[in-house]
Amino acid sequence: MSLGSVLLARDFNARTGTNTDFIHCSQLADVVLVPHAIEDTLPNDMLEHQNRDTVTASWHHGFLDLSRTTRLFILNGRTPRDISREYTCLSNKGFNTVDYFLTTADQLEGVKYLEVNCDEKYSSHKDAHSDHRPLVLIITQ
Repeated sequence: MSLGSVLLARDFNARTGTNTDFIHCSQLADVVLVPHAIEDTLPNDMLEHQNRDTVTASWHHGFLDLSRTTRLFILNGRTPRDISREYTCLSNKGFNTVDYFLTTADQLEGVKYLEVNCDEKYSSHKDAHSDHRPLVLIITQ
């Protein structure tokens, strides 16, 4: 049963490191019989999301579990303009990636790019009101 297209964007306050955000059907084949309807919605050729922030804290695994069980894919570090895997938060505690876009498999082909805006006027200027960088997602139908 399809629940339709979903796009989530927010500060999830989760550091995923380089952990996988989905389960390949080929990994399930040895454990359970995978119905063709499910198999067709999980791309086996999906690239791993790349992340400059390699830290993962134990309490952040809930975010990855959410992604895996709902089949929502992290777009950060997986799109043409985010190949540099820029940090999304520059705080006094350090640089990290905690702001994410997630979407369903049916929307992946429509994603043109995700870009973390590194313009210093947004994140390191004395008048900046946030330590988070703006994220820009361009998606077509």
